Amino acid sequence: MPHDCFYDARCTKHDSRGVRMDEIEELEKQGYDIIDIIAGDVKPAREVQYLVDRVVKNKGGDFYGGILFELASVRFPEDRAKALWQEILRHKYIISERLGRNIGVRVATLDYLENIKKLISAPVIIPETEFAKTLKLSTTDDLTGLYNRRYLNNRLRAMVSEAQAERSRFSVLMMDLDGFKKFNDTQGHQAGDLILQEFARVLREGLRKSDMVARYGGDEMVCILPLTDKFIAKTVASKICEQVRKDFSEVKISLSTGIAEYPTDAADDEGLILQSDAAMYRAKAFGGSAVSYFHPVEITYRHTEPGPGDVACVGDFNRWNSKKGMMKPDEKPGVWKVSLDLLAGKYKYKFLIDGSKWVTDPSQVECGDDGFGGMCSVLSVRME
Repeated sequence: MPHDCFYDARCTKHDSRGVRMDEIEELEKQGYDIIDIIAGDVKPAREVQYLVDRVVKNKGGDFYGGILFELASVRFPEDRAKALWQEILRHKYIISERLGRNIGVRVATLDYLENIKKLISAPVIIPETEFAKTLKLSTTDDLTGLYNRRYLNNRLRAMVSEAQAERSRFSVLMMDLDGFKKFNDTQGHQAGDLILQEFARVLREGLRKSDMVARYGGDEMVCILPLTDKFIAKTVASKICEQVRKDFSEVKISLSTGIAEYPTDAADDEGLILQSDAAMYRAKAFGGSAVSYFHPVEITYRHTEPGPGDVACVGDFNRWNSKKGMMKPDEKPGVWKVSLDLLAGKYKYKFLIDGSKWVTDPSQVECGDDGFGGMCSVLSVRME
């Protein structure tokens, strides 16, 4: 069923990021030829030039190869196609200067490839729409119409670079349908495909145009929310989760989502995927139909004896050890603190004083066996 965007009014004042195929199609509806604009043969309005610049910046793996295939009906590897494209533009400029008029990129391409480089003979011109189709196929998942995994990887790397330069943040949502495998196995792949297509529709209708949605594989989808922290992302993801629960209640399918925020939870594209995936599986471990993210947690050690030289908080936090768990003195005397981002669950830990003395956390009521014949503190992080 149709529904409103999953953002409230606070969340809509974001800059647009990432090229979308609907933007390319809109340019073509307005009568613009993308290749002519890229080649400089047409000077469009500023807003149109902005969209075309984004197409070039966020190009897929066969971008320049697709251009040359449309212009000359010949395939080149992407690296060579890119080099040839630059040579063609230089050739076009030289010939246009000699003739005193713009010869156009198509004439320049055919002349350069046939007469200068001797790479083609009797070229066949294909329809202009073929390039748009090629570009769409290289970036789009056939079944759902969402972006594919290859485009997601390229776009996520670009997002990290942009956010690093702008010192901004964004969130990655890893989504997986609970109960889909059982449904697919019992009802058949055609029925499963319909579920995936409907799920893709829910995501497209509920997110902003500046957000990006891709099919990661199987029934896993990834959303990138620009300029959005994990807390707003959690609100958005919860609304999507509720919509999926309503739309698929008859087939008993729900949604588990994991969130990772740049740069708080990871500082590169691979880390963001790994962390959001780990958070998603934690949501499944808690029964599914839930949203999981890394909670900011602060652990405090207060000492009453003479001040220690250093204090570490050590436990089964995977990434923790005596170095990574080092605590910093607080502004208040006798207080040491460390801040962490943890998924929901229970964690055992102890304080290591001056590298030799182990003590439990007196502020934690719950305790457990540390596995070495002693006791340790237990921290519980709840799923919201």
